[in-house]
Amino acid sequence: MGDARSFGDLFRLLASLDELEMRVGLLCERMAAIANEDAVSLLSEAHQSAALGGTEAQRVFLAMGWALFDPRLQERRAELGETARQAGLHHIVDIVMPLTESEAAPENRRRVPDFGRGRPVTLGERKSLARTHDRALIQRVVRDPHPDVVRILLGNPSLTEEDVVHVCATRPNDPEVLQAVYRHRRWVVRYRPRNAIVRNPDTPLDIALLLAPLLRERELREAATSSELAPSLRLSCRQILETRSARSAPSDDGDG
Repeated sequence: MGDARSFGDLFRLLASLDELEMRVGLLCERMAAIANEDAVSLLSEAHQSAALGGTEAQRVFLAMGWALFDPRLQERRAELGETARQAGLHHIVDIVMPLTESEAAPENRRRVPDFGRGRPVTLGERKSLARTHDRALIQRVVRDPHPDVVRILLGNPSLTEEDVVHVCATRPNDPEVLQAVYRHRRWVVRYRPRNAIVRNPDTPLDIALLLAPLLRERELREAATSSELAPSLRLSCRQILETRSARSAPSDDGDG
C-alpha cells in the first residue's frame, strides 16, 4: 500500500475501509512507522479537512482521534505534542498532549442513585443492573456516576440514544464516563452524543477538541460563546467556523 505519508494518500486508503476499527488499525500502523514530524503533519491536515465539514473527512478524523488512545500511539503523545509545539501547531498540541494530574478534573461529586432497595447498593450489584432490560431500572442506572457501571451500560442493547445524551449532559460528571462514551463505537458515531460530550465542561479537553470539528455550525457557535467551556475549546470552535466561512465565501475571481 505504500508509506502513505501524505494525508491525501492516507485519506484514500482510509476511505476504502468501512469499519471504524479497520481505519484505526491502519492509522496506528502507518503513524507508528513515521517520524513525529510526519505524524503531526497528518494530524494537522486531517483536522483541517474535518473542519471544512466533509462527511468522509470527519469520519477519518474520528478514527484518528481513536488511534491516539491506542497503546501503539498513546505513549508517543507527549512527543507528538512537543513536535507540534515546535512547529507552531498549537491546536494539535492541545489535542495530543496528555493532561497532568494538576490539570485533571476534580473528584466527581455525584451520588449513587436510589435503586429502591432500602440500603446502599454495591458496585457489583450496580454493574449487574447495568445489564438489565427493564426500562425503569435503566432510567436509574443512567444516573450512576461510576465509569465501570457506565461502560457496561453502553453495551446494553436496551439503551437508547436519549439515555446516552442524558449520561453525557449530566453535570458534574466523571471525565472517565465521558471518555467511555467517546470510546464506544456504537455511540460516538451519533451526532447528539458527540455534541453533548463537547458541551460538557467536565469532558477531557483533548476529547472535546477531537470532536469539535465534527459539529454543525449551530452547535459550534453555541460552544464558541459558552463561558462554561475551556478557552482553547471556544477558540477552536471559532477557528472551525472561520474555516467553513472562508470555504463558502464567494470568490472575487468571477465576472460579476
